[in-house]
Amino acid sequence: MPAAYHPLVRSVARALRRRCGVPAGARLLVATSGGADSIALLRALHLLADRRRWELRLIVGHVQHHLRDDAEEDAQFVESLARRLDLPFERADIDPRVAGDNLEAAARRARYDALGEMAAAIDASFVATAHQGDDQLETMLMRLMRGTGVRGMAGMRHRRPLRRGSHITLIRPMLGATHDDAVAFCRALGQSWREDRTNTDVTRTRARLRAEVLPVLRDMHGDVADKAV
Repeated sequence: MPAAYHPLVRSVARALRRRCGVPAGARLLVATSGGADSIALLRALHLLADRRRWELRLIVGHVQHHLRDDAEEDAQFVESLARRLDLPFERADIDPRVAGDNLEAAARRARYDALGEMAAAIDASFVATAHQGDDQLETMLMRLMRGTGVRGMAGMRHRRPLRRGSHITLIRPMLGATHDDAVAFCRALGQSWREDRTNTDVTRTRARLRAEVLPVLRDMHGDVADKAV
């Protein structure tokens, strides 16, 4: 099967058109950490970009959090891939530890702030992130555990303002796919990716849900992540 017709590419294309509201000729900053999900999104968007329906202008954006010893290797990997794909590369270096807050929450805020600043600097109307169906399910479970109403259980949206009052739109074109779909697509391309060891640290709530709860839900309902979209 040609890569351009891979199911993940078709899923991303449908989401761009029907859920994310991305017009032809749009300039997109693609948030790329180096993990399988973000690499799959970047490669899928790259395959779509030159199609007449899209004519997308892609910029690869990487945020270096300086929280792991091998984080700089991730940054270099993403920059090398951007160069190989002949795409512009933007990088931001942050240290969320200075916030003196919950580190995961501080890192998320700092990351979105950095992406917003990058997008504004290059006049990008959209920031695309690689949140996928498993992330959606994990988010909904975490909100349920904390106590949330009906609105909170709605989960992540395909499209929202990056920040309140911002003209930059955050889009999530991979919510209709799963992590396994991203891995399969990367393997079909012969494309490597970087592994973040914190994703398997089960002292973190999200990682524990991913390792211990989601497999049970999938065993009961194989398409449970699809139903969370």
